[in-house]
Amino acid sequence: FGGDGDDLKRGGKPPVNHVNIIAQQAQPITLNEQGEGVVTLPIGDFNGELRVMAQAWTADDFGRGESKVVVAAPVIAELNMPRFLAGGDVSRLVLDVTNLTDRPQTLNIALAASGLLELLSQQPQPVNLAPGVRTTLFVPVRALEGFGEGEIQATISGLNLPGETLDAQHKQWQIGVRPAWPAQTVNSGIALAPGESWHVPEQHLANISPATLQGQLLLSGKPPLNLARYIRELKAYPYGCLEQTTSGLFPALYTNAAQLQSLGITGDSDEKRRAAVDIGISRILQMQRDNGGFALWDENGAEEPWLTAYAMDFLIRAGEQGYSVPPEAINRGNERLLRYLQDPGTMLIRYSDNTQASTFAAQAYAALVLARQQKAPLGTLREIWERRSQAASGLPLMQLGIALNTMGDARRGEEAITLALNTPRQDERQWIADYGSSLRDNALMLSLLEENNLRPDAQNALLSSLSEQAFGQRWLSTQENNALFLAAHSRQASAGAWQVQTSLEAQPLSGDKALTRNLDADQLAALEVTNTGSQPLWLRLDSSGYPSSAPEPASNVLQIERQILGTDGQRKSLSSLRSGELVLVWLTVVADRNVPDALVVDLLPAGLELENQNLADSSASLPESGSEVQNLLNQMQQADIQYMEFRDDRFVAAVVVNEGQPVTLVYLARAVTPGTYQLAQPQVESMYAPQWRATGASEGLLIVTP
Repeated sequence: FGGDGDDLKRGGKPPVNHVNIIAQQAQPITLNEQGEGVVTLPIGDFNGELRVMAQAWTADDFGRGESKVVVAAPVIAELNMPRFLAGGDVSRLVLDVTNLTDRPQTLNIALAASGLLELLSQQPQPVNLAPGVRTTLFVPVRALEGFGEGEIQATISGLNLPGETLDAQHKQWQIGVRPAWPAQTVNSGIALAPGESWHVPEQHLANISPATLQGQLLLSGKPPLNLARYIRELKAYPYGCLEQTTSGLFPALYTNAAQLQSLGITGDSDEKRRAAVDIGISRILQMQRDNGGFALWDENGAEEPWLTAYAMDFLIRAGEQGYSVPPEAINRGNERLLRYLQDPGTMLIRYSDNTQASTFAAQAYAALVLARQQKAPLGTLREIWERRSQAASGLPLMQLGIALNTMGDARRGEEAITLALNTPRQDERQWIADYGSSLRDNALMLSLLEENNLRPDAQNALLSSLSEQAFGQRWLSTQENNALFLAAHSRQASAGAWQVQTSLEAQPLSGDKALTRNLDADQLAALEVTNTGSQPLWLRLDSSGYPSSAPEPASNVLQIERQILGTDGQRKSLSSLRSGELVLVWLTVVADRNVPDALVVDLLPAGLELENQNLADSSASLPESGSEVQNLLNQMQQADIQYMEFRDDRFVAAVVVNEGQPVTLVYLARAVTPGTYQLAQPQVESMYAPQWRATGASEGLLIVTP
């Protein structure tokens, strides 16, 4: 679905980055009798070394050659700057100006800033440069509040070359700007009786920068499922294990550009959407193991039985929607699912508080996926049904019931569906390796009933409870978002009549389908809705924005603490780092119950850059540090780290956190551009129980000196 449909992203959006790539291919030309020809390549504003490759041929011969070519203007101006800035940061950019001519030059350099940057100093004086000499100008700037980019423009005039009349040289550099702290989301809603009015709650507006505040209003004549929210949050989730990648692709199978637009989501064309699904299928297949099962992060990881069925479910559905899925991958996956059914001992459930329930859940889902293809052995399904007491939720019973129905055992199938509707999920604090929750399970059960045209009364009851359940949760996992999407997408056209008067329109609004409206900060602040119809009106409001000051530390189940150390292992003051200095960032994560799916995100200040220890040519190495650091490294090696990533603006790790067993994470960073920078707080959350989360304490400002 793509495009700018992610305006309500949760968490911190990555900054905008620009990369200048020079890659041109000229059209064939005819050479003269001397074998010479002229090729013009538009390379734009570029100084550096290019590799030029050429091929020549006749009817009988073929030849090729290559050479390196240096491209350089008479005067080169290059701006050195951080990879990004956060709103409120003050940084000292460095403008290098080099005279490559053989004459002295007196240059006038005029600087300007636009977008989310402002200059903090007077314009530089004229610059005198001898031949071949470089000079450095310092450009102090401040980043403004908002998300986007700022631009520095330089106009260089006065270049003097014999016999030439030269225009002023114009240069531009862009730098991404993001808010200093992660986005905050707020969800609210109400059922309005005829004549009742509603005003926007203050929680949607408090401590949020107006420049970043956006909202979406949903009005419906029936209990709604907020389809637009689920699609947006799936697209916005910035991390990509097997489950998250698969969940994020489901909406693209069942929506098109017109449907997205009706939901207030401006997405890519259907052609680009299909291309994105093809890329997603390739990404999923990269996580398929040799035995046909799937791992969480890559093909070398441990097998995940329930997610194997989930990935296969998506791939089968993608094939039904006309996408190309390699038959050999499907065959290997089906063979593995069949092994799950016939020999459950082949499944290794690594993390579970109830191994029997986890095994039953994986078998039931495997049965459903195979039955969809008419490949599930009926005798094996009946044997699994005899172990129905192992189910810890209604969802696997629903999946098994539909599989039994599909393969011809209607009696047992109906019994299983009835039992499913009367089996709530057991203790939510108990981890079952099915990535689920009560909300996820109910949404998928509703989706399965809809898809198979079963139990309309049960569908209505599930819809009513789901609407309240989903609205009551501030944070949704990717599993929950996708399950709600699957339950909601076929009901998009189903609603009841309604009529309202809002502060958005002079005239009353009415309809018989759900209406979605995007709101800016001014519209949100003044929002008022009155039900002028004769029937109840359901209202949902989702808003997202970036805080105008650091959020208060918070903790639920998880806790996180960050310390900054020198490479000697001693505490380091953030107010006196020198440019080029290395620091060690030490994160400690604790949980008061088992959390096998914790995701740690530490947003970097703009004045620090990660030293990626995964790179062979990293300029610094943790193993070379002192004994105190070695102790921390030894603790980190004891952690069950599933995934670790070094990004331009953040450190990310997926890790298992067991009750009462602190997890240590450490990474190296280097102070770079001098300036004063906002320091975001570290965060951790459970990916599949996102209400289990923590935000660490604020440590003030980072100051980097030259």
